[in-house]
Amino acid sequence: MSQRVLQLTDCHLPAEAGTLFRGQDADARLAALVDSLRKQPPFDTLLLTGDLVHHGGPDAYRRLLTLVRPLGCEVYWLPGNHDEPAAMHAADPDGQLGAKRIDLAHWTLLLLDSTANPDGRGRGELASAELDWLQQTLSELDDRPVLLALHHNPAATGSLWQDAIRLGNPDALAAALAPCPQVRALICGHLHQAQAQQFAGRPLWCAPSTAVQFAAGCETFTLETQTALSTPGCRWYELHDDGRIDAHLLYLPAECEESVVDV
Repeated sequence: MSQRVLQLTDCHLPAEAGTLFRGQDADARLAALVDSLRKQPPFDTLLLTGDLVHHGGPDAYRRLLTLVRPLGCEVYWLPGNHDEPAAMHAADPDGQLGAKRIDLAHWTLLLLDSTANPDGRGRGELASAELDWLQQTLSELDDRPVLLALHHNPAATGSLWQDAIRLGNPDALAAALAPCPQVRALICGHLHQAQAQQFAGRPLWCAPSTAVQFAAGCETFTLETQTALSTPGCRWYELHDDGRIDAHLLYLPAECEESVVDV
């Protein structure tokens, strides 16, 4: 059997439901995407990879969990640069959602916090302690395939404004992965667009946002205007028992968004 892992990212739920984020109702868009995903075969695990709430409090994170609950799978999250760790903790006082290591039947998922040393513009970094934890954990997992998740993209995309706010210490991450072939792939968010790249000799997949998409390859901030690429989206991954991984990309059909507010 294989494991089906769903990635939702960059939800940007506002502090109050109904408040628009860049002209869109982020709650309504996420709800519509979840409703569409319920028509898929069930997922085993949901990873929420950062920028889940846009500077909101615990109630906004609880609202997020209510919106994804119909998917009926195990949920884990990691922070992005717009998240409030204290509010995340208040919404998850037992720390179950913030688990950093998730052991599945044949795979292990490792979740990294890439929000160290913020610069106020969105750039990320892996703290030394985070890198030490990663190296120690990987040393214990030499016989299990690993999928690594973080918020900030470690590879440049050619979008100048976004490359300035990507992961700030990708070389340190690459060095930590160099002796660890069990890490089969990496996934991230942050870009608000689908990307399929390579990092440290491994596949790197970025999922689109559940809220709004940014146009790729731009010098300055630009919203995506192509209809097929501007709707809410996500990725899901099929983790095979033999260590293979298949990545799938899904956008919500435009006709499913009739109730979503645009201004």
